[in-house]
Amino acid sequence: MEEINPLEEQIPRQRLKILCTLTFIYSSIVGFFALILMLLAKPFLEYLGENFEVLTSNMSEAQVKQLQIFLDLGSGKLIIGSGTYLLILGLSFFGALQMKQGKYKGFIMYLIANIFFLLSNILSLNILMSIFDIVFIALYFRQSKFLKR
Repeated sequence: MEEINPLEEQIPRQRLKILCTLTFIYSSIVGFFALILMLLAKPFLEYLGENFEVLTSNMSEAQVKQLQIFLDLGSGKLIIGSGTYLLILGLSFFGALQMKQGKYKGFIMYLIANIFFLLSNILSLNILMSIFDIVFIALYFRQSKFLKR
C-alpha cells in the first residue's frame, strides 16, 4: 500500500480554494455593476441621449457609432440583457460555491455558465476575456478530479 502524505492531499484543496475565491471576487464586482446597470438603465440612457453631443466631441467615429448602437438598444433590451447576464453569472458563482464544498456538480454548473461567457467573448472579439475564460475553465478542470461525484 502506498502511503498518502496529508500535505499532498491539502495542495489540491488549497488551489481549488484560491480559484473559488478569485471567482467569488470577480463575480461579485461584475455582478454589482450589472445590477446597477439593470436598475439604472433608463436614467442612464436618458443621460447619454441628452448629453450625446458633449460626450461624443472627443470620440472617434467608430466610438460614436458604438455609442449610437448602444442608445438604439433602448432600456428594455438593456435590462433584459443585464438580467440574463446576472443569471449566468449567478450560475457560475453557485457552481464555484458548490466546488468549494467539494461537489462535482458545481464544476458542471461553472462549465455551462462559462461556456456561455466564452462564446459571447469570442463573438464580440474580446480576446483577453476569452483567454481568461479558457484559463479558468482549464484550471477548474484540472481540479475537478478532486471533487466528489
